[in-house]
Amino acid sequence: MQKLMMRYLLISTFFCLFLSCKSYQIPDAVETENSTSVVQNQYFSDEALDYVYKTHIEIYGNDMSGIFIVKRINDSLHRMVLTTDFGNKLLDFEISENSFKVNYVFDKLDKKIIINTLRDDFSTLLQVNNSVLKKYNRNNESIYQTENNHYYYFDLISNNLSKIIKTNKRKEKVIFTFNSKKTTFAENITIQHHNIKLKIELNQIIN
Repeated sequence: MQKLMMRYLLISTFFCLFLSCKSYQIPDAVETENSTSVVQNQYFSDEALDYVYKTHIEIYGNDMSGIFIVKRINDSLHRMVLTTDFGNKLLDFEISENSFKVNYVFDKLDKKIIINTLRDDFSTLLQVNNSVLKKYNRNNESIYQTENNHYYYFDLISNNLSKIIKTNKRKEKVIFTFNSKKTTFAENITIQHHNIKLKIELNQIIN
């Protein structure tokens, strides 16, 4: 009985170690030779533009809508503001590759978990240059894996960034989906979390 129990524990330990070491796999993708060291998300890269979106946020069964405004200040810094439909400020962040500054946050949103989650989401969304680790091909897609375990999906026909998937090495955490007619601007963006009940939708406001 003792030997049987020991064998069971060894097998269980082996499978736990195997699962913990298994890395995230892209279905049907084939790794190819990588000829680029940096992949770019150009959707928020133009310093001359104000990016303005109608925003809808679903978080744990609660809905919130407003206006999302982004301005690229310089090569590495973006400023983003979220307001209500009536113009009252909810959030005001400054985000760069190496820094994050909270200029303002509405009292009801001033919770560490909310601020950290939004910081991570918008840092991913706004970062222009990303260091490439590996490249994959799948049907009409080129997929670039970056050093922080993000995966950038480009449509080979339009050359537009269509998706970013954030992983925790083993499984998907957040999916960013882009609907765009050109490589420099996304008309519609969806941010969908898998580990928490949070979804953010951004739809271009046409002036």
